[in-house]
Amino acid sequence: MKKRVILCAFVGLGLLSLNACIDHEVIPPPLPLVDLNCDCSASINDSLVSYSDSCHYSSEKVIVSGGVSKAQYQTQIEDVDVVGGLELEVRSINWIDDGSNNPSLGEFKTFFIDNPTPGFSGGINHNGVVIRWTDPNGNVWISDTTSAEPVCIQNFVFNTLIQESDTLGDWMQFDADVSCKLINSDYGVVDSVKCLTGGKIRSAFKLV
Repeated sequence: MKKRVILCAFVGLGLLSLNACIDHEVIPPPLPLVDLNCDCSASINDSLVSYSDSCHYSSEKVIVSGGVSKAQYQTQIEDVDVVGGLELEVRSINWIDDGSNNPSLGEFKTFFIDNPTPGFSGGINHNGVVIRWTDPNGNVWISDTTSAEPVCIQNFVFNTLIQESDTLGDWMQFDADVSCKLINSDYGVVDSVKCLTGGKIRSAFKLV
């Protein structure tokens, strides 16, 4: 009986020793997600439009190995299950690609911070911003820089630009004011014109 008691004591000490040697992995808490703003409003020919349900983030790139690559960034704001929405595109960031097919975070941030008042782009090779409005009939109106009548106020400014990152990616949040001329040729009239005024956009661009 004494041998049994002594054996149990040794076994118990052995288990305690094994437990004492186990390394516990320390898992850091997840980074908080960036609180992304998503809403816009504007008067288009004196009719108020507004969207706030959801935002989408995209980019279009031309990657040149060993040369200058180029990317345009877009954000689209819409209401779920409702035809229509507003898109803002920024043209164009240039960089020497390192194989990642993306500019660095520093290049991405500098591109926006250094351009708080971009003009309106007159074509894919012209830097600036582009506004696209999808009307309730599904037709797309695009910002224009020509002198066709009527004359509309043309203005764009980023009021705030804030770079933030989380586990979903790198973001450039912004608040912007916009007024511009919109044209569309889908209604049987070449370059039908509407004036967008008093536009307010809060959204973000994603480094993708």
